[in-house]
Amino acid sequence: VTTDPELKEEEEELYHYGSMKGNDDGRASQPILNKVKRKAMVDEIEKKERSMVDEIERKSKSREEAMMNEMKKDERNMVEEMKEESKSREEAMEAHNEAMMNEMKEEKVAMMDKIERMSNVEDALFRELKESKEKLLQFEWMVVTLACVGISLAAFITLRRNWT
Repeated sequence: VTTDPELKEEEEELYHYGSMKGNDDGRASQPILNKVKRKAMVDEIEKKERSMVDEIERKSKSREEAMMNEMKKDERNMVEEMKEESKSREEAMEAHNEAMMNEMKEEKVAMMDKIERMSNVEDALFRELKESKEKLLQFEWMVVTLACVGISLAAFITLRRNWT
């Protein structure tokens, strides 16, 4: 049976203490512990060592699980933050797009109003042009009519003189 190097010094002290006992009469000390007792002590020390190692492993595993849980929690929080940030960006983008669409609709309405006003002005100009053409045509007919009346009158007067 081998002993853990960290516990070797303790084992030697126990062995020295347990195996040596001084007598009152000054005789040489004699070994008290036999092999069975030493084996029992070594087994006890190994049992304590195993329980200490098990405790350390359990605590280590517990710390490792706690760290993993913390890392998972942090990761979930980061993912949630990223989702929220993405969602807010998406909402901002949608709001921006909606604002642009509204602006484009307003520009379209303004443009349609402008086109309608221009169409109304154009219609008014065409009516005015048509009316002025009609007036010009009436004026031309009046001039032609007056010219015809003047020529007819001149011919009548000339013919009447010649007949008289």
